Amino acid sequence: MFTPLFLIAAQSVTPFGSPAPEILQPSKSQGSVEQRFNKCIDLAVDDPQSGLTEANTWLIEGGGFLARHCLGFAYAEQFNWAAATTAFVESAQAAEVARDKRIDKFWAQAGNAALAGGDAVKALEYLNAALVQGSLKGLAKGLVHLDRARAHVALEDYPAAKAEFAMVHQLAPEDPLGWLLSATLARRMDDLELARNDILIADQRAPGDPAIALEAGNIAFESGDQINAKTNWEKAVQIDAESQSARIAQKYLNQLVTKVKE
Repeated sequence: MFTPLFLIAAQSVTPFGSPAPEILQPSKSQGSVEQRFNKCIDLAVDDPQSGLTEANTWLIEGGGFLARHCLGFAYAEQFNWAAATTAFVESAQAAEVARDKRIDKFWAQAGNAALAGGDAVKALEYLNAALVQGSLKGLAKGLVHLDRARAHVALEDYPAAKAEFAMVHQLAPEDPLGWLLSATLARRMDDLELARNDILIADQRAPGDPAIALEAGNIAFESGDQINAKTNWEKAVQIDAESQSARIAQKYLNQLVTKVKE
């Protein structure tokens, strides 16, 4: 028996693929504030501890929701999801009062952090707050629906997750992660035809990704095709033997060898 796998986390420049705060072209009146915000975010990403120091200093100096959002980013880069979520939520709430144009992205970040921290219910609440603004478009909106899909999977509401993935494919058709995760969900829902279709598209979008090769092998195995399962698992190992996907693929290959010997 092979251990079931459902990948729901994706690393990226911003925490788990959520939309980054929009970098504004500063006006003369707000230039220094926006420039400090941009520098604070860069520092939080490059050196989270220094980012925390800068964000807290700015907060004390009256930096408001921008300083608090930078604080959230620094916490997120340290994987302190509880603190990051709190900072992002407080930033989004204050941004609503200030009628800032980035409210949708701030709520999206809060939802993403809550999801990363394991609170799928709160994640959906914050992601809904991002969508209700009505200003997200294209890829940014697609990423919010991707996080909603992942939240529904965490809550084991697979039909709702499937509907969210349909939105992801419509809004962000070039995003390989959406296709990978929808393929995995389809496999779990025993829709192997859809799973094979989605993993093929994922591989076209990101050839040479060990996670995609791993899932292709999982789908082949579930379809009764041990030859292609073995081929894809071996491919995952060959691509990046140190990756988590490769380690799982190697485990499956070992199980396959043991099963054959029996």
